[in-house]
Amino acid sequence: MVEINEIFEERKNEIEFYYSVLVELDKDNKDVINTFNNPLLFRIMKSNFILMLYNMVEATVITGMLEIFAQIKEDNCNYSTVISEIKDIWRDYEVKKVYGQTSSLKSYTERVKRIVEDITNETPIVFAREILAINGNLNAKRITALCDEYRIQYRASDKKAFLEQVRQKRNSLSHGDESFSNCSRDLTISDLEEIKDTIIGFLTGIIKGMTNYCDNRLYLIDNNP
Repeated sequence: MVEINEIFEERKNEIEFYYSVLVELDKDNKDVINTFNNPLLFRIMKSNFILMLYNMVEATVITGMLEIFAQIKEDNCNYSTVISEIKDIWRDYEVKKVYGQTSSLKSYTERVKRIVEDITNETPIVFAREILAINGNLNAKRITALCDEYRIQYRASDKKAFLEQVRQKRNSLSHGDESFSNCSRDLTISDLEEIKDTIIGFLTGIIKGMTNYCDNRLYLIDNNP
């Protein structure tokens, strides 16, 4: 897996650079930034830092999963060759394409017929991005649940629930519930550093798990004795 590591490193470098500017602003170093209201700018920049952190989280997880999907497609995997978790995800995804109170019995019958034919004919499995259902809802619990769903093994911890804190603040900003000057005003530079380092460490563990899963084709039955 190449793209996930490139995306992660790019976003991480941006965040580390941005954080270094925040450190200087916190010191009131006017040689770095000098406005008529540096304290206000600092509060706004702290909130923007939260957005950058969430952006890194979502970009990393989505990129990793899409690389796995691409590898499954490239390997021409079919229903009979993949592990039970992948079978369940694909089957549920296909059924949900016609799920709804207004769906007719005929629609369900046609979909079931198509699923049976795909299994019988060993049609390659294809996953689309929308199956991930990620819409600003990523925290540690959601990410680890996603990995568990595909049987991706990982070592990642967020004991202080920083990812959930970032998710909530990100949504408050995105939905206009809080202003940039207010949303992160109580977070100190030390708080931001701890949040940053925890999230980077968490994602590093997830990336290692995804990479091992993809490189060793652990979605295949034959690779899971």
